[in-house]
Amino acid sequence: MIMEMNGSGADMQVNNTNAEMANREGFAMVTTLLMVLVLSVMAVGVVWIATAEKKTVFAESVHVRSVFSADAGSEAAINFIRLSDSPPADQVVGQTQISGTQTYDFSTTNTGVSPRPGWEVGYVDYDYQVMSHGTASTKGESGVQVAVSRLFKLGY
Repeated sequence: MIMEMNGSGADMQVNNTNAEMANREGFAMVTTLLMVLVLSVMAVGVVWIATAEKKTVFAESVHVRSVFSADAGSEAAINFIRLSDSPPADQVVGQTQISGTQTYDFSTTNTGVSPRPGWEVGYVDYDYQVMSHGTASTKGESGVQVAVSRLFKLGY
């Protein structure tokens, strides 16, 4: 309430601003509640996105580990064929645990024998089909299939 006195002091005017104040009462609280609501919705959205990203990254890491396991199996089979002194049997099977829950198994199958063009008669190519299967923890599985050829000299 504001009181004003004019020059004679006899007349007092009262300016009632209570009506103006009543119209603005609670404005700050409503604004604050709306801001808290908006920030809460944004926080929930950020948490949801972060959780989805975490699940996606975990699934991708499981997949990559299983692919690397299968690739290690195919490399082991190729190395086995490469280091053999004589042509390997028609079917060779191997299995290895890499680390933790990562494993691979492979099988090699002889798919044919053919003379190598441009070489002597005693040199032949042995063709192999390599199948490798890799696994990783939490149900990650991948497979690799490779065709391999190795030159051997018959009777050597």
